[in-house]
Amino acid sequence: MLDEISYSDVYDLGNKLGYLPYMIQRFVELIGEKETIKLLKFNEKKLKTVIRLNNLKTQFSEIDFLLLQKKIIFKKIRDIPEAREIVFSPISIGATIEYLNGYYMVQGKNSMFPPLILDPKPHEMIGDFAAAPGGKTTHIAQLMKNKGKIISIERSKRRCTSLYSNIVRMGVQNTIVLNTDARAIVKSKIKFDKILLDAPCSGSGVIINDPSRKTSKKEEDLAIYSKLQTELLDAAIQTLKEGGTIVYCTCSLEPEENELVIDRVLKDNDLKLVDIPFSFERGVTKFANYSFSPELKKAVRLYPHKTNGEGFFIAKMVKESGKN
Repeated sequence: MLDEISYSDVYDLGNKLGYLPYMIQRFVELIGEKETIKLLKFNEKKLKTVIRLNNLKTQFSEIDFLLLQKKIIFKKIRDIPEAREIVFSPISIGATIEYLNGYYMVQGKNSMFPPLILDPKPHEMIGDFAAAPGGKTTHIAQLMKNKGKIISIERSKRRCTSLYSNIVRMGVQNTIVLNTDARAIVKSKIKFDKILLDAPCSGSGVIINDPSRKTSKKEEDLAIYSKLQTELLDAAIQTLKEGGTIVYCTCSLEPEENELVIDRVLKDNDLKLVDIPFSFERGVTKFANYSFSPELKKAVRLYPHKTNGEGFFIAKMVKESGKN
């Protein structure tokens, strides 16, 4: 269908696919016209369903066997041992007894990388800021083997319901849910070994899942998100132990929500960026009128059309000493 659309250039294609003009202009500045055309075309596809197997309940091999018994065809995903891409299923993957029993979570492939990059250990105190609906919280618990402690923070009371439901369904026992704004956690004097901040964002990386994102955010909204993200990250830094690790991520492709936020906190805190050991595109150091620290090349960008998944930005930082 998309191949039949005639267009004179990338801007014409963006218009025909329903994007606000500013988005196309920014994509072109970020990745060029050819890559933007590939991105726009990819966003019109439907991603394969991906699930994360839960070995808090039983072994991966047992879950694989149960899926095969139901004639569900899947394939393993490189770099993520717990992930399975569903090739074919005769039934709804979210309505099996195995799903209801918490043997797996339906979850985007690329959203599994932030917990893996965080690398939580069983003895640690972990903060998951802006945690609903619980995919990353339950993944962290799984990586910790249900040991240590997770404080899972979610501002929305409504979204806390789904967060708590998934925690219970997946058999997680090391997690406390706090229904509060993560910025308020500073007053509690809690100190974390590691923090995952999956910040609220414009969602320009998940248009493939939610086409309304083509028009739902104005360019002026980016500054509002950037301010909130910086405040949340500042709160995370204040509650992190010296020597601790923060993983910051968004499902946005916009530098104002990503590199700019990290660049700000690097200037004001004793933090260092850490290389991420996956072969993704690197963070940008220039965009429009912005210039960012060369250290931002240690962050990664997961472009949908290059990773066959949702768009993500991920940065990993270590708190060295001193100011907070």
